[in-house]
Amino acid sequence: MELWRYYRILRRRKWVIFTTTFLCLVAVAISIALRKNYWEAYTTLMERTPGRAEVSIYQEPMYYQLELETRLANLAYLAGSQTVLERTAQTLYELGVSSDPAKILRTVSIEPVRDTEIILIKVYSESQEEARTTADTLAAEFRRFYDELQRGGTTQSKQFIEQQLPIARQEMLDAQAAVKEFKEKNKLVSYDDQSTMLLQRLSQLQTEAASAKVQVDDLRSQVRTLQEQLKDQDPVRLSSTTMADNPILQSLKESRVKAEVELQKARVIGNKTDEHPDVAALLAQIAEIDKKMKTEEQRIWNSEVTSRNPIYDNLFNRLAETRASLAAAEARQIAVEQVIAEMKPQLEELPQKEMEFARLSLDQTNAEETYKLLRSKLDEAKIKEQETVAASSIVQVDPAKVREVPRRLVLKTMLALILGPLFGAGIAFMMHYLDNTVKSPAEAEALLGTTVFAVIPTADRKALMGSTQSPAIGASYQILATNLWFASNRVASPTILVASAEPDVGRSTVVANLGVSLAKDGARIIIVDSDLRQPAQHTIFGVNNEKGLSNILAGQLTIEEAVIPIGDDGLLVIPSGPLPSNPVRLFRSAEMKQFVEEISKHADFVLFDSPAGIAFADSALLAALVKNVILVHSAGRVPRGAEAEFRQRLDQVQANIIGAVLNRVRPEESHGYYHYRRSYEDYLTRDGKFATELEARVAGAIPEKTESQEETETQKQ
Repeated sequence: MELWRYYRILRRRKWVIFTTTFLCLVAVAISIALRKNYWEAYTTLMERTPGRAEVSIYQEPMYYQLELETRLANLAYLAGSQTVLERTAQTLYELGVSSDPAKILRTVSIEPVRDTEIILIKVYSESQEEARTTADTLAAEFRRFYDELQRGGTTQSKQFIEQQLPIARQEMLDAQAAVKEFKEKNKLVSYDDQSTMLLQRLSQLQTEAASAKVQVDDLRSQVRTLQEQLKDQDPVRLSSTTMADNPILQSLKESRVKAEVELQKARVIGNKTDEHPDVAALLAQIAEIDKKMKTEEQRIWNSEVTSRNPIYDNLFNRLAETRASLAAAEARQIAVEQVIAEMKPQLEELPQKEMEFARLSLDQTNAEETYKLLRSKLDEAKIKEQETVAASSIVQVDPAKVREVPRRLVLKTMLALILGPLFGAGIAFMMHYLDNTVKSPAEAEALLGTTVFAVIPTADRKALMGSTQSPAIGASYQILATNLWFASNRVASPTILVASAEPDVGRSTVVANLGVSLAKDGARIIIVDSDLRQPAQHTIFGVNNEKGLSNILAGQLTIEEAVIPIGDDGLLVIPSGPLPSNPVRLFRSAEMKQFVEEISKHADFVLFDSPAGIAFADSALLAALVKNVILVHSAGRVPRGAEAEFRQRLDQVQANIIGAVLNRVRPEESHGYYHYRRSYEDYLTRDGKFATELEARVAGAIPEKTESQEETETQKQ
């Protein structure tokens, strides 16, 4: 489709564009007027990574493969995780701020700042204090949660060792007391070299077994903790979400705008008070819409993107590594215990007192080594925990600051001015493509099955009769008259019936203006108003309808007595006369046939007006007598089958359909009207006097000037 066709579509339905733009502006005004004051609290967080820092939630090989953007995105997700939100909600509840994770999730925005190592946290609220408190609390809870993840298994190991250390110390003291008591009782100081070597070997194995047992217990504790943490995490995470305007709220806003417009019309145009039932109903409707709008959320989740949860992956990897370490420690413990079990029978070969002393000494050594080992492990855990905390942490750059959320009146107005016309244009194109009415001559020819003689733009029925006649409309009827002149060479009779299938298509107007145009071209024209249902020719030409066709058919008047001259152009009109009760009976009579034959001898063209052919049989009867038919169809109507049915009736009476007229075409849809207005109207208006004199000279009304007269006028000038 060419661009000019798009332009014509938009121009035809420009009211749709203006309406949608106006409604968008009204919606913006209402939304700004009803919008409450919102406050935005914002604070910034930064990950402190001195030196070659590492984020402990990832294993070192994986961490060094991550880009800055990915690492900050993961930290932003951690800050908005359900765990942090629940802890924030609990803290806010304890502070007296009523909140819940769902509300925080709707009002909090956490996102990395582009090209930096900073995370920006924003909180929106109707209260300044609530927004500031929520932002600071969320930042604090995220820092605490991040530190817990950093410490990870180090804290768990330290807690386990701290629990086992008092027990090991007590066992060591008990073993030392038992050895001392045995020595005092049995006066035994030492044993031989073989026993000493055996006891040293057993002591070494016992120490290894104790170390393996401590390691196994520690790893089992870590496995249980990691399994519990995995239960609280999902394998996938919500990576990003898209917010959209609530369609229900938008629909309610549109309904409220429409109700407001109707209310203003009722008050201003209808001059109705608030007590009027229509106004009261509109006020009640607006109140109900406002009530529903309060229960709807401004924005809803529209879409979301999920990805792997880094917390879950980290816990899963740590669990796998811990289980592998546990399996190795258990295997080592079992191997050492098997060796100890093999060496214990050798102790039984020692003398009874030496064996008992060796056993007690072994228990003492074992307890002392276990206690030393736990002390060493505890010191290592403390040092490792301090190193982890110092290696990487989250720092709040500045406390939360609060600012008022701007209403953005200019931006919203500009969007309304841009989106309103675009939305209106979309509706206009949709209406155009859904419109199945007849708009063009090609569509009319396909519908009526005949050639379209002329396209008549929409105009007043007296366009060619009044003093303010339209030259463009006159040009359209001149085209119709010219085509009728050419068609008259192919017909045997000058009588022509102007008919239509449906009523209200401008049929009588076409008859009148066609007669005027033909008369101006010098033809002798008689217009017969044979519409004995709703006659209109006497109204169009402003003549008396007391006498006319019905009187002629009743034998009360002759044709010469009934005709009424119109102007000086040779146009005659026969009105309908008094309306009979049964027009069909008159049209079937011999008088009607005789009338048609006689009147055809008195004019170049005899134009018969008729009622709607689909509603009455009059048009078919007239077509059988007149023979020549011009069909009239109104543009902008949906074909409903009446045209085909009427055409079938005309074919049954063997009527000669010589052409058609597409009437009431919009000016922008008429090519002739468009080009006439564009190229010729100004010219004809400027040189109208010259054109009038030229026509008069051609007609012989103004004699041409002689050479002496022209010289005299030149001398006077």
